[in-house]
Amino acid sequence: MTPIRRSVGRSGQAQGLPARPAVHGCGHGDTGSSRAGSVVAEVLALHGALADRADLSPGPETNDLFGRLVALAIEPGAAREAETVLADPAVATLLPELRRLCADGEYHLEEHWARRVLAASDPAAELARFPYHQNYVDLTRLEHHAVTGLVPEGPRRVLFVGSGPLPLTSMLLAERYGCEVDNLDHAPEAATLGGALATALGRTGLRFRTGEAEDVDGLERYDLVYLAALAGLEPTSKQRLLAHLGRCLAPGTLVLARSAHSLRGLLYPVLDPHDLPGLETLSVVHPFTDVVNSVVVARVPG
Repeated sequence: MTPIRRSVGRSGQAQGLPARPAVHGCGHGDTGSSRAGSVVAEVLALHGALADRADLSPGPETNDLFGRLVALAIEPGAAREAETVLADPAVATLLPELRRLCADGEYHLEEHWARRVLAASDPAAELARFPYHQNYVDLTRLEHHAVTGLVPEGPRRVLFVGSGPLPLTSMLLAERYGCEVDNLDHAPEAATLGGALATALGRTGLRFRTGEAEDVDGLERYDLVYLAALAGLEPTSKQRLLAHLGRCLAPGTLVLARSAHSLRGLLYPVLDPHDLPGLETLSVVHPFTDVVNSVVVARVPG
């Protein structure tokens, strides 16, 4: 999740981007295409600016660029043109790289804040200052309700695939919902930082390891498997991961996969809920709030 705020000038126009043409509700047939063209121009400009940066670590310019991209992705007016924008040949061509840039930026942001929290004299107070803490709270609550509305009892044993260096969701699942969470990340540094944070914050019920989901033994013991939006960033990798879970999880186990919808697909891969190998989709939730990720809940049949 990359809920970064947008920086705007005094006029309200996002700085550094082409000015948007005025659109009036006068009934002319070209207003929609003009708006779509404006959004395409913004996407191309933001992608170019991010791709030109040598370092995507947090800082005023990087935060501003990602902030404007996220603001555009969740803006209701721009979202009305999502189908046209995403089908634009130039946008379609750059989309895989744009998502990779967003993934890199998100990792650097989490790593920065994990180290900042660990260095603080009061780690809990510092974590609460993380600018998007409330967004994680809102998303985790939405996800928990999406799951508990489908089963008689809430999950207790959870595997989180792609937990990252700042595992806020896992900590919330343990602290607020009584889950035991095994956290898995392919980056050793992410697993190390996540474990150090849990210790510094006195959080219990959390374990951390480095590896891939395909290497985990005993998958049948979990009630719920979380897939971070960036776990299996490429479509083929995501499909392979889902197929493995479908084969190895116990029948009835739930899989919660974070996805995206509409222009939020600029930021994260969009998961087709009708194409989850080895799983049956039970529910899909598309927020229209500041929460960026969609939620797909599926079940191992049997």
